[in-house]
Amino acid sequence: MLTFVEAISLAGDRDKQNDDTLGFQRNGAWVIDGATDLSETPVTKTASDASWVAQVANTSLNAWTYGDLREAVRTASETAANAFSYMTRGQNIERWQLPTASLLMLTENESGVIEGIDLGDCRVFALDANGVQVVGGHGGLDDEVKLAASQPDADKPLLKRKAAIETLRRNRASINVEGGRFWTFGLHPACADHARTWTLSLKRPAHLLLMTDGFAALTDRYRAYEPDALVKAAIGKGLQELGRELRAIEIADASGSQHPRFKQSDDATAILFRLT
Repeated sequence: MLTFVEAISLAGDRDKQNDDTLGFQRNGAWVIDGATDLSETPVTKTASDASWVAQVANTSLNAWTYGDLREAVRTASETAANAFSYMTRGQNIERWQLPTASLLMLTENESGVIEGIDLGDCRVFALDANGVQVVGGHGGLDDEVKLAASQPDADKPLLKRKAAIETLRRNRASINVEGGRFWTFGLHPACADHARTWTLSLKRPAHLLLMTDGFAALTDRYRAYEPDALVKAAIGKGLQELGRELRAIEIADASGSQHPRFKQSDDATAILFRLT
């Protein structure tokens, strides 16, 4: 049985909205990370298109009735696509403006096996007596590091640099299309067909830590923990303490000289579950 232990969702910028969201039901859970808007004004006329698509997906998954995981993702995408079309009718929308998100979702089936699906760069670390299993994608971490370390407009915040924004818009326009760079959750229901699916067979008791990339940065970007140690720290210290450690690392490297990145801090979300 999956038992909820703790959750955290930290805004990367306290003056802005949190583009992450999370949810869980009886035997299922998910994390969603809306991809940062690349335009000054959200086309959905909400706080951000990223938070809008994450919240629409979250609402749809909350209505999920434990059918096929791909169908859950497809239904959420269709719901978002229909709502977006209605909200933006009459507007000229560029492909790079279409809201998108990373999503990871899992459930415990009747046989006690964990089944999961993911699109993008959310992560899950599952720890049992046999060690840790890691699922999910690193996404464009290497590309971000290279782009963030580039020198043009170095006096401006990274997401205000013209060359960086142009590159990001080109990259955003090339996803969620057949033959494109990769697929994320978004307004194209075919994303469900391209999602990764996987299973985890775990020796009980076990723990599962679901994360958006902003929280997984403790392992993937900053190397403060190995995956097994991060889960153990979540169990022992708690997610709030790990959140403080994460922000302390980022404040100490506010310039991004040690860890090149687009923003000082990203939204960071995690859920810890016990499997018994």
